[in-house]
Amino acid sequence: MKKILTFALVAGIFAAVTGSVSSTVQFEPVAWGNVGLRVDNITKDSAVFRIVEAGTTKRAIKGIDFEAYLVEMTGKPPRELWLRAKQADNNWVDYFYTLEGGLRNIGMIDGKGSGVTQVEDLDGDGKAEIAMFGTPLSFMVGLDNSKSPFLTNVLGWDELRLADVTARFPKRIRTTILFHYYDFLRAVEQNDAPSEKSAALGYYANSLQIGEGRIAKAWLMRNSATVCSRIGAIMVGAVVSSEMPAPRRPRAKSRMSSMRAVIRDMLPSSVEKTSSLY
Repeated sequence: MKKILTFALVAGIFAAVTGSVSSTVQFEPVAWGNVGLRVDNITKDSAVFRIVEAGTTKRAIKGIDFEAYLVEMTGKPPRELWLRAKQADNNWVDYFYTLEGGLRNIGMIDGKGSGVTQVEDLDGDGKAEIAMFGTPLSFMVGLDNSKSPFLTNVLGWDELRLADVTARFPKRIRTTILFHYYDFLRAVEQNDAPSEKSAALGYYANSLQIGEGRIAKAWLMRNSATVCSRIGAIMVGAVVSSEMPAPRRPRAKSRMSSMRAVIRDMLPSSVEKTSSLY
């Protein structure tokens, strides 16, 4: 991956850097294949990033800060453009463009829900994947943002488009599963129903992405008094029969006597595998 452009507005004065050459008056276009990249319409609180072909603006993105990288995402030259545009609300929006078959946008990720944390070749196939981490589930169950569970996702090129390839990276997802697992245990111990609900949803949603949703759901139904069929209804559209036995909590004696004993007793198979994470 190669960074080709950095632009930032600082106290109303812009600084633009192309490689190691600094410009404080004019920002020279940067070449990407047969198109040019430039920043103009610069004011004290905004600027416009343009993708220009044959003197015509093909794309115009407004922001206050920009970062541009060339990264191989499809396995075929030329490399794709990864553009990051910081907005006035301090969220970053990530855009991905290719020149294959002409200039076209292949993806846009709004940082308000899930932010891009990494764009790298994660599996050695010569094509970079997009790793994301965020709280896109916050609006689904009426949880306060501070209680929203985290979700880890990975997008990758499937020869036609960017597609969800999260299931190909179970070790990465199990890190998030493990986080919510321990968060769930703490919430149960403290009788914190909102936190228990949030952790349960995060545990289940992330497990679902790597094909272990049934295991996670069954474990939650056994070990939570507040988590119910709503989890399944939200995530997969399935409603658990009302005749299903009520979920049971771990015995108080076990929880209070030894957290280690609780973890060993409650540990589902999806978490057991995390011992080989690193």
